[in-house]
Amino acid sequence: MRVQGSLQSLDLLTINDQPSNKEDLIEIMWRAFRYFPEGLWTGVNYVGNVNVKHDLEIESNEEAHGAFIFSRLVSKVRRMKNSLRIEDLLLAVTHDPVIIMYHRFEVKKFKRIVDLVHDYVSDDVGILSLFDKDEEVATKITAHGLGHNQGLTHHAEPIDLMYVRLLKGDPIKIDGFCIECQQKLKKKQEKREDVES
Repeated sequence: MRVQGSLQSLDLLTINDQPSNKEDLIEIMWRAFRYFPEGLWTGVNYVGNVNVKHDLEIESNEEAHGAFIFSRLVSKVRRMKNSLRIEDLLLAVTHDPVIIMYHRFEVKKFKRIVDLVHDYVSDDVGILSLFDKDEEVATKITAHGLGHNQGLTHHAEPIDLMYVRLLKGDPIKIDGFCIECQQKLKKKQEKREDVES
């Protein structure tokens, strides 16, 4: 299901997913694309599903779930991208939790923090964890991550989809990108069009 065009298509890889979810995930990608200037994203290429062994087990809502450690999963996705010889963005999507663990110094002692990672998207690879999220929230998480791929950075205030606490903070003011972010996206698209012509 590839749409030919500029270098702005993405390759979609699912991790530990059901084949029946493929169409729903592709639809989420297309809905996320609507937040961007027309033509910035030109297509989705579904490259398949891979089964990956979980790193650990966590408990959420009194249920046990297999989970991935963020840094390990990013490394695995990069290796998959290289082995598949993918040139576009490789976006790995899972419905399993992805966690990050770190230590923070608090009042004369270190505290271990474990947190869920919902999105990480760089220039070449991305990971979306849609764990326990409905399609509307999944679309916003996807648009937020793809915004990072396009060079957008977090807002400290709940201005738009690039709010740093999109899922945990105050409701955002704009269901989309703010004027400044839209201008950055349009400039990026214009540069790309100039290069292609």
